[in-house]
Amino acid sequence: MYNNNILIGLYKKKKDKIKNIEYLNELEKLLKIFNGKVKKKILQRRFNPNNLTYIGKGLLKKISIYVNKNFIDTIIFDDELSFSQIKNIEKIINCIITDRTKLILDIFFYKAKSYYSKLQIKLAQYRYLLPRLKNMWMHLKKQKGGIGQRGPGEKEIETDKRLIKRSIFFLNKKLKKFKNQLIIQSKNRINIIKISLIGYTNVGKTTIINNLIDKNLLVDNNLFTTLDTNVNKFYIKKKKFIIIDTIGFIKKIPTQLIESFKSTILEIKNSNIILHIIDITSKFLIDKILFIINFLKKLNIINKIIIIVFNKIDKIKKFNINKIKNLFLKNKNIFINIKKKYIYYFYKKKKIKNKFILMSNKNKIYIKNLKKNIYNEYLKNFNKIN
Repeated sequence: MYNNNILIGLYKKKKDKIKNIEYLNELEKLLKIFNGKVKKKILQRRFNPNNLTYIGKGLLKKISIYVNKNFIDTIIFDDELSFSQIKNIEKIINCIITDRTKLILDIFFYKAKSYYSKLQIKLAQYRYLLPRLKNMWMHLKKQKGGIGQRGPGEKEIETDKRLIKRSIFFLNKKLKKFKNQLIIQSKNRINIIKISLIGYTNVGKTTIINNLIDKNLLVDNNLFTTLDTNVNKFYIKKKKFIIIDTIGFIKKIPTQLIESFKSTILEIKNSNIILHIIDITSKFLIDKILFIINFLKKLNIINKIIIIVFNKIDKIKKFNINKIKNLFLKNKNIFINIKKKYIYYFYKKKKIKNKFILMSNKNKIYIKNLKKNIYNEYLKNFNKIN
């Protein structure tokens, strides 16, 4: 699985095409984690997905011919498919049919290291599987009965559903215990300034932490390098800080995973300062910034102290600060003040002001500037904390 792949997506309007090409490019990056190769990317323009086959049957038949000629083993759709859609597509195309959600769940399962994150992934997988059990295996249609086995005429699918629901129940119970432990740990750190890093996946959060704490945590130019919530301490002018690296976000992230990774959300909520890391070289930069801002809005923590860090400026040739300003000119949701280095956006008719700084992996001066900004925020807002 995931050796030779075709990626398929939809777009409604011409102006959405470039954005959806970027989604397919993101899928390709995700496949690199499994060393998967993308043989073809396909975008079809449709107002709505086909309820039976997601894309049109005519296109499916053309893809079927391509699959047979090019030894394709997996087709990945950019949106979550229903089980009936998968079965209908499999009748036309002879290969594995899956979707973005399943791919991300597989990546998380492959990359999870701690016992806690493994429990979270299992829970997400069960939640994904449960609504897809119906008609999943032909043998589930057979009715069986017997003493100590199943009730008269009970289907195997009902037994499987019960087993999965029971597993979900016990996983939730275990995770609740872990969550309570995290709350206790967080209370024990009440007198220490807590800083959370958030951002789109692969924006360079771990590299920034390495520079701040002077350690060598795993850095990998791949999506979802960090799945566990990592906590480290460092000092600025003898003042102790705790810095928390959280999971990177991605658009169209499965709802099952958002529900599972409540520990990350808890750490962000309990932080005193949030560093919102942005890869300035990224395409659709504004979209990604708004994606994180909307996430913070949903958590109702938009008013926290947020320092926006534009990372990887060393990768832009002849970088000029006005290049940042030009990115924001066409957007009405966010505007920028270069002279005072502030970014503004509106929330509940109130203007939110966040300071921004520039960051380069090649220059220690930027790290000193970041530390200075963190320390200044501490002096302004938290100097009563011991």
